[in-house]
Amino acid sequence: MAAARGQYAQLYAAWPEDEREALIDYHLGHWRTAIEETRNFDTEIYAELRAGGALPDVPLIVLTAGARNPVWERFADADLVTRAHEGIDAMHRAMAAAVPRGEHRVVPGASHGFLQVQHPEALADAVATLRG
Repeated sequence: MAAARGQYAQLYAAWPEDEREALIDYHLGHWRTAIEETRNFDTEIYAELRAGGALPDVPLIVLTAGARNPVWERFADADLVTRAHEGIDAMHRAMAAAVPRGEHRVVPGASHGFLQVQHPEALADAVATLRG
């Protein structure tokens, strides 16, 4: 738990101390939530998405984290991690290509789970682009 607290403290180092501590406490207290939220992906969610039809013709920017996933790096061999990242990149490119006004952007240095914290300017720029 101390190691995770230290990693979160580093991730949120630029945040005000009160907010940083609240975020860290929340993440450490709710880490199982993501596991519970994804439990029915294979049995329900994916089929529901497939049955939903084509995406509407709306502007879409898909952001892809350009850095490798540090968690995967610890538990999987390098070739598997490379293939997984290539698969995610291909999936994101396909998502962007699925609509006439889709765009795919890779955010260098960002990791998948924390792109919005590590590179908020990339997210703000995408929103500004969509707003026109």
